[in-house]
Amino acid sequence: MKLIMGICEDEPIIAEKLKIITAECLEEMKQEAEIRIFLSGEELLEEAGQLDVVFLDIWLEGMNGYEAGRQIRRKNPDCRILMETGDSEHFEEAFEIGALRYIRKPFEKEKIYEALEKVIGSFLGMQKMELYRNRNRFEIEQRRIKYIRAYNGYTEYYVGQDVFRSELSLNEVEAELDGRLFCKVHRQYIVNMGEIIRKPNGKIYINGMEIPLARRKRSEFERAYINYVSSK
Repeated sequence: MKLIMGICEDEPIIAEKLKIITAECLEEMKQEAEIRIFLSGEELLEEAGQLDVVFLDIWLEGMNGYEAGRQIRRKNPDCRILMETGDSEHFEEAFEIGALRYIRKPFEKEKIYEALEKVIGSFLGMQKMELYRNRNRFEIEQRRIKYIRAYNGYTEYYVGQDVFRSELSLNEVEAELDGRLFCKVHRQYIVNMGEIIRKPNGKIYINGMEIPLARRKRSEFERAYINYVSSK
């Protein structure tokens, strides 16, 4: 998933410095992103609907960061906001607009990296898949899928109390899924690790159902599950 990120900062030198640090962090994370710089809140709001993430300075000329943040929330509720400032007296306002993290100036790469990790983790499984039920087409967010089963030449997707289908093979489905959230545990099953309720004695349970775990998949699954839990 390629992210579109904005940096809203009225000092061009600081904006460029933050862009360089952010790009370095994203490269280390192997996360693809486009980074755009905005020098005012007004300029930012022109493209707010396109942004997945924005670094937002509190003290902007003209419209301040809080007002820009409130308007972003109205235009694009899913945008992740990271507030940036040189002081630490305004946490309350930052959380009022749903800021994901508060970042102090001068910027430290370690803090930027931590903030970006949190942001990227928040997009876990948000990609959509085209699925069908009763011949009707639906677009379903991956994270809503509890598990997937290969059955009789097609694949079934268990979402809440509903079952959807697609003509893709399980291998084709695996290539489309967010690998941070899903793991193929058997030649017929892929599971959403966030939906696992119990995992005693190497057994996987989702919605009270035991999902088979192939012996040759056990080590791979354990590594994937540990990485998933650690990221949470």
